[in-house]
Amino acid sequence: MRRVRCPCVPVPRGAVDDVTAPIDSRALRHALGQFATGVTVVTCRAADGAPVGMTANSFASVSLDPPLVLWSVDRRARSFGPFAAAEAFAFTILAQDQVDISNRFARPGADKFADTPCEAGLDGVPLIADAAGHFECLREATFDGGDHLIIVGRVRRFARFDRPCLVFAQGRYGAIAAHPGPTSEHDGDVEARHPYDDFLVPLLFRAYNHLFAAFSGALAEQDATGGQMRMLAILSEGPCAEDTLLTRTMLSPTRFNEARQRLLSEGFIVPEGEGAAITEAGQTRLIALLHQAAAREDSATEALDATEVAQLKALLRKLVRHHEADG
Repeated sequence: MRRVRCPCVPVPRGAVDDVTAPIDSRALRHALGQFATGVTVVTCRAADGAPVGMTANSFASVSLDPPLVLWSVDRRARSFGPFAAAEAFAFTILAQDQVDISNRFARPGADKFADTPCEAGLDGVPLIADAAGHFECLREATFDGGDHLIIVGRVRRFARFDRPCLVFAQGRYGAIAAHPGPTSEHDGDVEARHPYDDFLVPLLFRAYNHLFAAFSGALAEQDATGGQMRMLAILSEGPCAEDTLLTRTMLSPTRFNEARQRLLSEGFIVPEGEGAAITEAGQTRLIALLHQAAAREDSATEALDATEVAQLKALLRKLVRHHEADG
Protein backbone atom coordinates (compact mmCIF):
# COMPACT_ATOMS: atom_id res chain seq x y z
CA MET A 1 0.00 0.00 0.00
CA ARG A 2 1.09 3.57 -0.66
CA ARG A 3 2.14 5.83 2.17
CA VAL A 4 0.61 9.32 2.17
CA ARG A 5 2.35 12.23 3.88
CA CYS A 6 1.30 15.84 4.35
CA PRO A 7 4.05 18.32 3.33
CA CYS A 8 6.60 19.20 6.02
CA VAL A 9 5.20 16.65 8.45
CA PRO A 10 7.27 13.58 9.39
CA VAL A 11 5.61 10.28 8.56
CA PRO A 12 4.54 8.47 11.76
CA ARG A 13 5.93 5.00 12.24
CA GLY A 14 3.57 2.39 10.92
CA ALA A 15 1.69 4.74 8.55
CA VAL A 16 0.40 2.91 5.49
CA ASP A 17 0.31 5.91 3.11
CA ASP A 18 2.94 8.47 2.18
CA VAL A 19 2.31 11.05 -0.55
CA THR A 20 4.05 14.40 -0.93
CA ALA A 21 2.44 17.62 -2.22
CA PRO A 22 0.31 18.19 -4.15
CA ILE A 23 -2.23 16.30 -2.07
CA ASP A 24 -3.69 13.27 -3.83
CA SER A 25 -7.47 13.73 -3.54
CA ARG A 26 -8.22 10.00 -3.71
CA ALA A 27 -5.63 9.18 -1.05
CA LEU A 28 -6.95 12.01 1.11
CA ARG A 29 -10.48 10.63 0.74
CA HIS A 30 -9.27 7.21 1.88
CA ALA A 31 -7.45 8.73 4.86
CA LEU A 32 -10.55 10.70 5.86
CA GLY A 33 -12.46 7.44 5.65
CA GLN A 34 -10.61 6.32 8.78
CA PHE A 35 -12.95 8.63 10.69
CA ALA A 36 -16.22 6.77 11.27
CA THR A 37 -19.43 8.77 10.89
CA GLY A 38 -23.13 8.28 11.05
CA VAL A 39 -25.19 8.41 7.86
CA THR A 40 -27.91 10.96 7.20
CA VAL A 41 -30.34 11.80 4.44
CA VAL A 42 -30.71 15.57 4.13
CA THR A 43 -34.04 16.76 2.73
CA CYS A 44 -35.62 20.03 1.66
CA ARG A 45 -38.18 21.30 -0.84
CA ALA A 46 -37.25 22.91 -4.13
CA ALA A 47 -38.75 26.20 -5.24
CA ASP A 48 -41.54 24.32 -7.04
CA GLY A 49 -42.33 22.31 -3.90
CA ALA A 50 -40.77 19.04 -5.10
CA PRO A 51 -39.02 17.02 -2.39
CA VAL A 52 -35.22 16.90 -2.62
CA GLY A 53 -32.92 14.55 -0.74
CA MET A 54 -29.37 13.23 -0.71
CA THR A 55 -27.23 11.00 1.49
CA ALA A 56 -24.55 12.78 3.51
CA ASN A 57 -22.14 11.87 6.27
CA SER A 58 -20.83 15.42 6.80
CA PHE A 59 -23.47 16.14 9.47
CA ALA A 60 -21.94 17.49 12.69
CA SER A 61 -23.02 19.17 15.88
CA VAL A 62 -21.81 22.77 16.28
CA SER A 63 -23.45 24.22 19.37
CA LEU A 64 -26.04 23.35 22.01
CA ASP A 65 -26.84 26.97 22.88
CA PRO A 66 -27.93 28.07 20.39
CA PRO A 67 -28.74 24.64 18.91
CA LEU A 68 -26.69 24.56 15.71
CA VAL A 69 -25.66 21.76 13.37
CA LEU A 70 -23.92 21.79 10.00
CA TRP A 71 -23.31 19.79 6.86
CA SER A 72 -21.62 20.40 3.52
CA VAL A 73 -23.00 19.89 0.02
CA ASP A 74 -20.87 19.31 -3.07
CA ARG A 75 -21.16 22.22 -5.49
CA ARG A 76 -21.26 19.70 -8.34
CA ALA A 77 -24.26 17.83 -6.94
CA ARG A 78 -27.48 17.97 -8.97
CA SER A 79 -29.37 19.05 -5.90
CA PHE A 80 -26.87 21.78 -4.96
CA GLY A 81 -29.18 24.58 -6.14
CA PRO A 82 -32.21 23.62 -4.01
CA PHE A 83 -30.10 23.02 -0.90
CA ALA A 84 -28.13 26.26 -1.34
CA ALA A 85 -31.41 28.18 -1.57
CA ALA A 86 -33.46 26.30 1.04
CA GLU A 87 -34.37 28.14 4.21
CA ALA A 88 -35.78 24.96 5.80
CA PHE A 89 -34.18 21.53 5.69
CA ALA A 90 -34.02 18.39 7.78
CA PHE A 91 -31.68 15.53 8.63
CA THR A 92 -32.83 11.95 8.98
CA ILE A 93 -30.30 9.90 10.96
CA LEU A 94 -30.53 6.49 9.34
CA ALA A 95 -30.96 3.32 11.36
CA GLN A 96 -28.64 0.41 10.73
CA ASP A 97 -31.26 -1.48 8.71
CA GLN A 98 -31.69 1.42 6.26
CA VAL A 99 -28.69 0.77 4.00
CA ASP A 100 -31.00 0.53 0.98
CA ILE A 101 -32.32 4.02 1.67
CA SER A 102 -28.79 5.38 2.03
CA ASN A 103 -27.81 3.87 -1.33
CA ARG A 104 -31.00 5.12 -2.99
CA PHE A 105 -30.42 8.74 -1.94
CA ALA A 106 -26.72 8.54 -2.80
CA ARG A 107 -27.52 7.84 -6.47
CA PRO A 108 -28.25 10.74 -8.82
CA GLY A 109 -31.53 10.95 -10.68
CA ALA A 110 -34.62 8.76 -10.31
CA ASP A 111 -37.50 9.41 -7.91
CA LYS A 112 -35.82 8.70 -4.59
CA PHE A 113 -39.00 9.27 -2.61
CA ALA A 114 -41.19 6.90 -4.64
CA ASP A 115 -40.55 3.82 -2.49
CA THR A 116 -39.38 5.58 0.66
CA PRO A 117 -41.81 5.84 3.61
CA CYS A 118 -41.86 9.50 4.67
CA GLU A 119 -43.88 11.92 6.75
CA ALA A 120 -44.17 15.66 6.34
CA GLY A 121 -42.19 17.72 8.83
CA LEU A 122 -42.10 21.45 9.44
CA ASP A 123 -42.69 23.46 6.26
CA GLY A 124 -43.51 20.19 4.51
CA VAL A 125 -39.88 19.01 4.51
CA PRO A 126 -39.87 15.18 4.23
CA LEU A 127 -38.73 13.08 7.19
CA ILE A 128 -37.87 9.43 6.48
CA ALA A 129 -39.76 6.96 8.66
CA ASP A 130 -38.29 4.24 10.92
CA ALA A 131 -35.06 6.19 11.39
CA ALA A 132 -32.79 6.67 14.40
CA GLY A 133 -33.43 10.40 14.63
CA HIS A 134 -34.68 13.60 12.99
CA PHE A 135 -33.41 17.19 13.14
CA GLU A 136 -35.50 19.92 11.53
CA CYS A 137 -33.63 23.14 10.88
CA LEU A 138 -33.72 26.66 9.52
CA ARG A 139 -30.68 27.97 7.69
CA GLU A 140 -28.49 30.02 10.05
CA ALA A 141 -25.45 30.70 7.86
CA THR A 142 -23.41 29.44 4.92
CA PHE A 143 -19.66 29.41 4.40
CA ASP A 144 -17.36 28.73 1.49
CA GLY A 145 -15.87 25.27 1.84
CA GLY A 146 -13.85 24.89 -1.34
CA ASP A 147 -15.62 22.43 -3.60
CA HIS A 148 -18.39 22.24 -0.99
CA LEU A 149 -20.77 24.75 0.57
CA ILE A 150 -20.96 24.56 4.36
CA ILE A 151 -24.50 25.07 5.61
CA VAL A 152 -25.22 25.77 9.29
CA GLY A 153 -28.73 25.08 10.54
CA ARG A 154 -30.53 26.11 13.71
CA VAL A 155 -32.43 23.15 15.15
CA ARG A 156 -36.05 23.96 15.81
CA ARG A 157 -37.38 20.45 16.42
CA PHE A 158 -35.78 17.06 16.86
CA ALA A 159 -36.69 13.48 17.72
CA ARG A 160 -34.67 10.50 18.91
CA PHE A 161 -35.82 6.90 18.40
CA ASP A 162 -34.56 3.79 20.14
CA ARG A 163 -32.97 2.29 17.03
CA PRO A 164 -29.25 1.60 16.46
CA CYS A 165 -27.79 3.98 13.89
CA LEU A 166 -26.00 3.21 10.64
CA VAL A 167 -22.25 3.85 10.52
CA PHE A 168 -19.90 4.52 7.60
CA ALA A 169 -16.10 4.13 7.65
CA GLN A 170 -13.33 3.03 5.27
CA GLY A 171 -15.78 3.11 2.36
CA ARG A 172 -18.13 0.58 3.96
CA TYR A 173 -21.26 0.54 6.07
CA GLY A 174 -20.98 -0.68 9.61
CA ALA A 175 -22.94 -1.02 12.83
CA ILE A 176 -22.23 0.06 16.37
CA ALA A 177 -21.37 -2.64 18.88
CA ALA A 178 -20.39 -2.34 22.52
CA HIS A 179 -16.61 -2.27 22.95
CA PRO A 180 -15.47 -5.71 24.13
CA GLY A 181 -12.89 -4.33 26.58
CA PRO A 182 -13.21 -5.11 30.31
CA THR A 183 -14.15 -1.48 31.06
CA SER A 184 -17.31 -1.67 28.95
CA GLU A 185 -20.38 -0.66 30.93
CA HIS A 186 -22.20 -3.54 29.26
CA ASP A 187 -19.77 -6.05 30.73
CA GLY A 188 -20.96 -5.69 34.30
CA ASP A 189 -18.73 -6.54 37.23
CA VAL A 190 -15.48 -7.87 35.77
CA GLU A 191 -14.80 -9.89 38.91
CA ALA A 192 -18.10 -11.72 38.45
CA ARG A 193 -17.21 -12.97 34.99
CA HIS A 194 -16.75 -16.66 34.31
CA PRO A 195 -13.02 -17.58 34.45
CA TYR A 196 -13.19 -18.79 30.84
CA ASP A 197 -14.89 -15.67 29.47
CA ASP A 198 -11.66 -14.49 27.82
CA PHE A 199 -11.12 -17.76 25.93
CA LEU A 200 -12.90 -18.41 22.66
CA VAL A 201 -13.26 -22.21 22.78
CA PRO A 202 -15.00 -22.37 26.20
CA LEU A 203 -17.27 -19.48 25.19
CA LEU A 204 -18.20 -21.24 21.94
CA PHE A 205 -18.82 -24.50 23.81
CA ARG A 206 -21.01 -22.85 26.44
CA ALA A 207 -22.91 -20.86 23.79
CA TYR A 208 -23.45 -24.05 21.77
CA ASN A 209 -24.85 -25.84 24.82
CA HIS A 210 -27.30 -23.01 25.52
CA LEU A 211 -28.39 -22.68 21.88
CA PHE A 212 -28.73 -26.41 21.30
CA ALA A 213 -30.67 -26.85 24.53
CA ALA A 214 -33.30 -24.53 23.05
CA PHE A 215 -33.50 -26.70 19.93
CA SER A 216 -33.13 -30.21 21.32
CA GLY A 217 -36.79 -30.37 22.34
CA ALA A 218 -37.91 -29.51 18.80
CA LEU A 219 -35.62 -32.21 17.40
CA ALA A 220 -37.06 -34.77 19.79
CA GLU A 221 -40.58 -33.84 18.66
CA GLN A 222 -39.44 -34.49 15.07
CA ASP A 223 -37.85 -37.80 16.12
CA ALA A 224 -34.48 -36.55 14.89
CA THR A 225 -31.03 -35.83 16.28
CA GLY A 226 -28.54 -33.04 15.76
CA GLY A 227 -26.21 -35.47 14.03
CA GLN A 228 -28.88 -36.42 11.49
CA MET A 229 -29.62 -32.77 10.79
CA ARG A 230 -25.92 -31.94 10.28
CA MET A 231 -25.54 -34.89 7.93
CA LEU A 232 -28.53 -33.79 5.85
CA ALA A 233 -27.26 -30.20 5.77
CA ILE A 234 -23.83 -31.28 4.53
CA LEU A 235 -25.27 -33.61 1.89
CA SER A 236 -27.61 -30.85 0.67
CA GLU A 237 -24.45 -29.28 -0.82
CA GLY A 238 -23.88 -32.43 -2.87
CA PRO A 239 -22.75 -36.07 -2.47
CA CYS A 240 -19.97 -36.54 0.05
CA ALA A 241 -17.43 -39.30 0.76
CA GLU A 242 -18.01 -41.12 4.02
CA ASP A 243 -14.68 -40.17 5.63
CA THR A 244 -15.25 -36.49 4.79
CA LEU A 245 -18.80 -36.69 6.07
CA LEU A 246 -17.59 -38.19 9.35
CA THR A 247 -15.10 -35.36 9.82
CA ARG A 248 -17.57 -32.59 8.98
CA THR A 249 -20.40 -33.90 11.16
CA MET A 250 -18.01 -33.96 14.16
CA LEU A 251 -19.66 -37.15 15.41
CA SER A 252 -18.04 -40.15 17.02
CA PRO A 253 -17.88 -43.18 14.69
CA THR A 254 -20.65 -44.88 16.68
CA ARG A 255 -23.05 -41.92 16.53
CA PHE A 256 -22.13 -41.30 12.90
CA ASN A 257 -23.10 -44.85 11.96
CA GLU A 258 -26.35 -44.59 13.95
CA ALA A 259 -27.33 -41.34 12.21
CA ARG A 260 -26.32 -42.67 8.78
CA GLN A 261 -28.26 -45.94 9.18
CA ARG A 262 -31.37 -44.10 10.42
CA LEU A 263 -31.34 -41.72 7.45
CA LEU A 264 -30.76 -44.59 5.01
CA SER A 265 -33.61 -46.65 6.49
CA GLU A 266 -36.04 -43.74 6.22
CA GLY A 267 -35.03 -42.95 2.64
CA PHE A 268 -33.61 -39.52 3.41
CA ILE A 269 -30.17 -40.42 2.00
CA VAL A 270 -28.91 -43.10 -0.40
CA PRO A 271 -25.47 -44.65 -0.91
CA GLU A 272 -23.46 -43.04 -3.70
CA GLY A 273 -19.96 -44.22 -4.58
CA GLU A 274 -17.89 -44.27 -1.38
CA GLY A 275 -20.29 -41.98 0.41
CA ALA A 276 -23.89 -40.83 0.36
CA ALA A 277 -26.28 -38.38 -1.31
CA ILE A 278 -29.46 -36.72 -0.09
CA THR A 279 -32.84 -37.65 -1.59
CA GLU A 280 -35.80 -35.41 -2.35
CA ALA A 281 -37.46 -36.68 0.82
CA GLY A 282 -34.26 -35.80 2.68
CA GLN A 283 -34.37 -32.24 1.30
CA THR A 284 -37.96 -31.90 2.52
CA ARG A 285 -36.98 -33.26 5.93
CA LEU A 286 -34.06 -30.82 6.16
CA ILE A 287 -36.25 -27.83 5.30
CA ALA A 288 -38.67 -28.76 8.08
CA LEU A 289 -35.83 -29.11 10.60
CA LEU A 290 -34.24 -25.82 9.52
CA HIS A 291 -37.58 -24.07 9.94
CA GLN A 292 -37.76 -25.36 13.50
CA ALA A 293 -34.12 -24.35 14.09
CA ALA A 294 -34.73 -20.80 12.88
CA ALA A 295 -37.70 -20.34 15.22
CA ARG A 296 -35.77 -21.65 18.22
CA GLU A 297 -32.69 -19.60 17.29
CA ASP A 298 -34.71 -16.38 17.28
CA SER A 299 -35.89 -17.15 20.79
CA ALA A 300 -32.46 -18.23 22.06
CA THR A 301 -30.72 -15.09 20.73
CA GLU A 302 -33.29 -12.57 21.95
CA ALA A 303 -30.56 -10.85 24.02
CA LEU A 304 -28.93 -9.76 20.73
CA ASP A 305 -30.38 -7.49 18.08
CA ALA A 306 -30.57 -8.57 14.43
CA THR A 307 -27.31 -6.84 13.50
CA GLU A 308 -25.40 -8.46 16.36
CA VAL A 309 -26.68 -11.88 15.32
CA ALA A 310 -25.62 -11.21 11.71
CA GLN A 311 -22.19 -10.00 12.85
CA LEU A 312 -21.70 -13.08 15.03
CA LYS A 313 -22.59 -15.40 12.15
CA ALA A 314 -20.30 -13.51 9.76
CA LEU A 315 -17.34 -13.78 12.13
CA LEU A 316 -17.93 -17.48 12.76
CA ARG A 317 -18.25 -18.14 9.02
CA LYS A 318 -14.97 -16.32 8.45
CA LEU A 319 -13.24 -18.38 11.13
CA VAL A 320 -14.67 -21.66 9.81
CA ARG A 321 -13.82 -20.94 6.17
CA HIS A 322 -10.27 -20.00 7.09
CA HIS A 323 -9.66 -23.33 8.78
CA GLU A 324 -11.56 -25.34 6.18
CA ALA A 325 -9.48 -23.68 3.45
CA ASP A 326 -6.30 -24.64 5.28
CA GLY A 327 -7.58 -28.18 5.57
